[in-house]
Amino acid sequence: MLRFDDTARTLDLGVHDLLASGPRRGHLRLSPTVAGRMRMRIGQEVHLKWQAEQTEADPEYRSEVTVRHEIAVRDWTVTISGRIDGLSREGDMEVVEEIKSTIWSAERLENCTTADVPGWARQLQLYLWFLHEQGRTAVGRLVLVSVQTGAWRVLHVPHDPAVGGLVVARLDWILGEHEARAAWLERRRESAIPAPHPIWRPGQLELADEITAGLTQRRHLLIDAPTGYGKTAAALHGALRAAYAADKRVFFATARNTQQEVAMICLQAMAAQGMPVRAVRLRARDKVCLNEVVACRPDCCPYAERYFDKLHDHDLVAKLWATEQPAGGAGVPTVDQVIAVGEEAVACPYALSRDLVAGADVVVGDYNYLFDPSVGLSDVGERPTEWIFVIDEAHNLPRRARGYGSPEISRAVVAAAAETLGQIGGGFAACAELAAEIGEWLEAGCAKIPAGMRDAEIAREITEGLDIEYVRDLAERVERASLEYSALRVTEAAFADGAPDAWLELARALVRLRGAIERAGAESLVLWRRGWAAARPPKRRRRETDLPDSEEAGGIQLLCRDPARLLGPIFHNAWGSVTMSATLRPADFFQAMYGMPDDRVLRVTRPSPFPAENRRVLVVPEVSTLYRHRRRDRVDTARLISEAAGAVPGNVAVFFPSFAVLTDVAPLLELGERPVLLQRRGMGERQRERLLRKLRRGEGHVLLAVLGGIFSEGIDLPGAGLLAVVVVGPSLPAANLSRRLLESWFEERYRQGFRYAWLVPGMGRVVQAAGRVIRTPEDRGLVVLIGRRFLQARYRGFFPEGWKAIRTAAPADMIRGFWERDPGDAEEPGSAEDPGSAGDPEGSENSGTAVT
Repeated sequence: MLRFDDTARTLDLGVHDLLASGPRRGHLRLSPTVAGRMRMRIGQEVHLKWQAEQTEADPEYRSEVTVRHEIAVRDWTVTISGRIDGLSREGDMEVVEEIKSTIWSAERLENCTTADVPGWARQLQLYLWFLHEQGRTAVGRLVLVSVQTGAWRVLHVPHDPAVGGLVVARLDWILGEHEARAAWLERRRESAIPAPHPIWRPGQLELADEITAGLTQRRHLLIDAPTGYGKTAAALHGALRAAYAADKRVFFATARNTQQEVAMICLQAMAAQGMPVRAVRLRARDKVCLNEVVACRPDCCPYAERYFDKLHDHDLVAKLWATEQPAGGAGVPTVDQVIAVGEEAVACPYALSRDLVAGADVVVGDYNYLFDPSVGLSDVGERPTEWIFVIDEAHNLPRRARGYGSPEISRAVVAAAAETLGQIGGGFAACAELAAEIGEWLEAGCAKIPAGMRDAEIAREITEGLDIEYVRDLAERVERASLEYSALRVTEAAFADGAPDAWLELARALVRLRGAIERAGAESLVLWRRGWAAARPPKRRRRETDLPDSEEAGGIQLLCRDPARLLGPIFHNAWGSVTMSATLRPADFFQAMYGMPDDRVLRVTRPSPFPAENRRVLVVPEVSTLYRHRRRDRVDTARLISEAAGAVPGNVAVFFPSFAVLTDVAPLLELGERPVLLQRRGMGERQRERLLRKLRRGEGHVLLAVLGGIFSEGIDLPGAGLLAVVVVGPSLPAANLSRRLLESWFEERYRQGFRYAWLVPGMGRVVQAAGRVIRTPEDRGLVVLIGRRFLQARYRGFFPEGWKAIRTAAPADMIRGFWERDPGDAEEPGSAEDPGSAGDPEGSENSGTAVT
């Protein structure tokens, strides 16, 4: 690690730091690997074995010899430290050894030269230069040892006087970058943080001030504020003020691309007003790939070939930071602009985005980059106290984090790996046999599930459901086999570019399973799933990330019921954080899921800033939306939806609890000539945006969509974009074994099993969908809740403050009356305060009775 002391003007760094810093050269290789830990361990074993043999042969042989060199560059004193693997003497000459392990074949090892390993040779020459500067004469031996066969080869490396100049140039670059960064930080500290928009919404600036004050004290803020409040702008303004004052950086994380776009728009608006900022948005690799297939290797992608040469020679990072926006300002390049620069320079846009992170003040991206152990950014993980996290739509994080802690191995992937590698044969036979063994292990585990079980799956404590040592052994053997597999795959013609790699998916899944087991506690269980379809290999897919549905073929999963063990350390190490949502209730639940300690948490709750008379909430309990009643009541449900939608003089969104219910009810709707927009499974971003553009025109469309989907959260349809939302029942999660196990955990730990496992996610989706209506102080709109359960106290307890829900059997009349009423008129008498018979689900059908 680089250790700067700006006051004393000193820099301490290691040899590896020196070699790793500076402009990289050569090709880009982003092919995922699974054997990193094994590769390191075997490398260490190789080192120790070679050193032991040399010590036995030569008593004067010394290993791990510390060497330091001090040099003045600019007006800095720089100390470089390193450890020589082996040091011996031959006559008057010292011999410096650098030992490196490799997965090369014996033939390639035999024919290699120092030109094939320039980085390793340079490291050895650096040690030789250190000794030469101390007046010692030495020669170098680069020892290459195969991790597969144990074969070795020694390459002789002479002292190179030119290394001194390279060291000075590299240090000059490092110090120049540091001084430029220091100057940038000083400029940031002296700058004002402008408002993202010309006019603050009511309460927005006060919220931003509270965020700044809390982050200055290194607090974690849990902010519950209604949709349309302007939380994104307030959070960015408040977080940037705290970050700029303390020389920190901001990561804005959200589960939805639409919210990422909103954050980037705010940052661009602030940059246009003169705020110095560098911000980058990270998209998934396959979303920005310009190649025919997503395979980041120079042999099959021109955008990976000589990537680092292009990055440096064309100064692409500086070019992107200087990119102007139409509204003015620079430093906030859009995803399209990054893609355009990458296309022009024939350089990978995904890698360009990742290379921008090192110099960014703000990074905008998915939760994965912060919280997924298999994806997380090294820039965050290695320097967590440098970051402030802003977590938008934070009600989604517990569910996503449980997924990070719940890796699974599909029998379909295992079968595909065994079959594919078995057909190729040759050097892949060992991997095929190992895949077959894993398949037998899964078959044996699934065979323990009693026949005729409702869910065709069973759950066990980790120590009961798994032979942990066997899993560790399997993972180690898979990692070891993957070293040879990686070397063989490069030259095997049977692997078509872009085809799914079942072995790689199997290996990664097993390694993730081992890692999750090591982190797991009582909150995690082993879930064996038999599946309802025979195991089969995945079909050929264009994208390597496209996987088969593991539930079809069954397999094993580690079920994480509480993500606090995973999230807690991440929040603990961060400088501070802002978690915000319109449905961050109950706060105790979310704080527990995040693993946040009481002494650093600051809870903030804000009421709606919009006029109460502009919103009407109707509860229509004339039908049951319980699963067992859906078929019985679907005709009446369709009638109520049709009547409600027909009474709205503009766009209406109807949200169903699932695609199954939508498909069941939609054909029964009678919407006349009104155009219908339909959410379909797996809709892409372009399809979604086309549909949203139609809604924004305000032409009386009816949108049929699902709760918790891409249209019920994170979209903004102000004004005529959306006048009413109809919600068909609370969207409780599917009743499967995993959910029941979740309920039992919440009951055991928090005494809130049903509420935490079912009501929190189900009613959260309802409130999020309802929040699509009122987005500005001028908006007027309705929320119509269909289903008897909305009358029950445990469901009504999730209604936001300010909802004065009215029970009615005739929603159409009340909807028409709302639109006919002058916006300045008060609510009609009795509609908000008279409790009537609202508490009785089977009570009277009086229209206009308040729900209390």
